[in-house]
Amino acid sequence: MYPGGNLVKLSPSDLVAAAHTAGDVIFAKAELKSVVPSRGGCSLLHTATAFVEGAASDDDLMLLFFDNSTDLGEPAADPASDITADEFRTASCIGAIKWDGATATAVANGLLYTDSDSDFKTSPVFIKAADGETSIWVACVQYAGTLDLTDTDSMTLTFGFEYLG
Repeated sequence: MYPGGNLVKLSPSDLVAAAHTAGDVIFAKAELKSVVPSRGGCSLLHTATAFVEGAASDDDLMLLFFDNSTDLGEPAADPASDITADEFRTASCIGAIKWDGATATAVANGLLYTDSDSDFKTSPVFIKAADGETSIWVACVQYAGTLDLTDTDSMTLTFGFEYLG
């Protein structure tokens, strides 16, 4: 176990190199391993950073966190509006972060979204894994703009978790 927390990196494996419009699922649930100190444990998400190639200032993103690996009902690049209420309840959302592309930093040919772009910097996101798990899952939805991903490895994310005793 890591002493006080964990830094977890993610390169979503189901990205589609195409234009994504508002409401599209950018990537479906991806596992973030060892983010709580013990099975069914709790942590605080203190930092979240993403570099997105092809992102523009009007591309606003939402990260959704879940305590299980069930499908959201649609593959990546399909509209989030196709997810039914029953599917979303079963997906078990435990938190969310919204990023505004207008406040992200231009880097290379994309944007760097950071926790300072969102409202949770002074109020960390409380994360609780399901009983028997030390992982949670994350998905990403485009909620404004038209994100034009340049290729299937256009996004990398890093999360900083503090373990709670």
